[in-house]
Amino acid sequence: MNTLHASNASAGSKKQLFPNSRKSKPSGKIGLHIFLYGIIATITFIVFLPSLKNDFTNWDDNYYIVNNPDIKGFTFHNFSQVFSSKYVGNYLPLTMLTYMAEYQLFQLTPGYYHFTSLLLHIINCLLVFALIYGLSGERLTSLLVALLFAIHPMRVESVAWIAERKDVLSSFFFLLSLLSYVQYLKMGKRRLYYICAFSLLFSLLSKPMAVSQPFVLLLIYYLKNGRLNKKILVETVPFFIMAAAFAILTLITQNVSDHSLDNYSLSLLQRICVPFYGIVFYLIKSIAPFNLCALYTFPAKFDGSMNLQLFASPIIVFVIAAAVYKFRAYSRKLIFGSLFFLITALPVLQIVIVGNAIVAERYTYIPLLGIYFIFAGLFTVLVNKTFSQNKIAKNSLFAGISIVLFIFSCMTYERCSVWKDSFTLWNDIIKKFPADVAFAGRGSAYSSIGDYDHAIQDFNRSITLNPSYGQAYLDRGIAYSNKGDFDSAIQDFSQTIRLTPSNAIAYGNRGVAYSSKGDYDHAIEDFNLAKNIDSSYALVFYCNLGVAYCHKGDFDRAIEVFNQVISRNQNSMELYYNRGLAYHGKGDDVHALDDIKMACTMGFDLACKALSEN
Repeated sequence: MNTLHASNASAGSKKQLFPNSRKSKPSGKIGLHIFLYGIIATITFIVFLPSLKNDFTNWDDNYYIVNNPDIKGFTFHNFSQVFSSKYVGNYLPLTMLTYMAEYQLFQLTPGYYHFTSLLLHIINCLLVFALIYGLSGERLTSLLVALLFAIHPMRVESVAWIAERKDVLSSFFFLLSLLSYVQYLKMGKRRLYYICAFSLLFSLLSKPMAVSQPFVLLLIYYLKNGRLNKKILVETVPFFIMAAAFAILTLITQNVSDHSLDNYSLSLLQRICVPFYGIVFYLIKSIAPFNLCALYTFPAKFDGSMNLQLFASPIIVFVIAAAVYKFRAYSRKLIFGSLFFLITALPVLQIVIVGNAIVAERYTYIPLLGIYFIFAGLFTVLVNKTFSQNKIAKNSLFAGISIVLFIFSCMTYERCSVWKDSFTLWNDIIKKFPADVAFAGRGSAYSSIGDYDHAIQDFNRSITLNPSYGQAYLDRGIAYSNKGDFDSAIQDFSQTIRLTPSNAIAYGNRGVAYSSKGDYDHAIEDFNLAKNIDSSYALVFYCNLGVAYCHKGDFDRAIEVFNQVISRNQNSMELYYNRGLAYHGKGDDVHALDDIKMACTMGFDLACKALSEN
């Protein structure tokens, strides 16, 4: 691999790469940068300080952490599960390893999880400063981009939502890879190229959105040199291969939600307009981040206002693109920033429908850097060139940007409290965007505290908004079951199964409802179906299956079931206890006593462990 130097844009050329940039003096540069890093870190920490007091929410935090057995212990089984499983439709083993480490150290104390996410965000802000400085050579531009990145209200979702750890972690490696590449172009050291490659791999293992990185590398080379060449294209081939592999993996692993776009009868023209709507939405919110919401689902019906926004979006995007093209000759930075935004946002613009969100604030964590770069570059030109001799104008510009940063900081500080717990989150969403998912989420929160009446009311509203929402039927069925209304529960579980035939949880819960009614034949049938559909819940389903056989008086079959699952998981107190009851029912009190003793010993050990942890 030949050494690359940024100054060799063309043979024999002495052209300055950034003619509009002022060369900084080496003396004091390191000290000044450390001072600026301190300012960025301090402001970011203060602005996001309320997030450290937040709890877990029931929006994916339960799947990733609270109820996830795969992170609860550094074991070979857990490591293999993390690297071989998908979580909420995503493959992100590196992110899961951070949860595993935190659980090992802090159990389920949410403040520590929030602190890790905030720490990663602060480090990302510092990397942004270093990256922009490497690209522009301007401290003012770099500081402004870093501050906007740090405190913009649209960052809250990525930082204050524990389940979105994947965003800040993946972005850490993404930014590190870009910074390494900038230094590689400057210094030509092979190790920097390898750091860039491995950082991309780690970023993809944290969240697949980093698939845009190879294109960004080409953008960086364009910004530094003005043109691409064959050599640089060849050097990026490994990055494209890596990104393509993870893009394919993402399409395979992503869940096809029962909120997919197909449920909303969109016309072809509406579908075409959806990505353009996302671009316009993100651009507007980057300037005026008001009325933010954690959830923007596809509306069940596109009314006239929404259709107008959809159909106007392509026109607005084409006008902006034409303006950028017209002024392309004035600055490569304009082209770089525009394409950076577009390319990094492309994977989440719903060109290929993934999930149920038409847009999401978390999707802008990296893409808006391109917009900040353009804005900060323009601000720097105005300060250093256009109004360099006009002190009043310069002071007015600095006063204006200071006010904007202060307002954004206050909005971010306030918005952190939205993520305080499940109720504050869903109440805020329902107030701004009363979607079926929001009512179902709040209903689940009510169920978690035993308020099943309010839970059922919210599930009813969710189902009214979307009669095809299988999860709402499932959760309402669980609420009915907990209230003792097993007939209503069975009806809801059956409806869930009709909507999502491969839903093992629905079969398992319907089996429990049948057992509670004394209908053990139907219960056994459902438990068998459930364990065959999803082996990850095999322990629960086998246990229930064995108990059902016991209730039927078929103790031999019950013991056979318990033997099968105990051979796979010998650390379950419930299994030994239930097998002991089965042996007792059969009249084998010797084996029954052995199993009951084992269950008591395991229960005592668990109690001691819990006491020692507390």
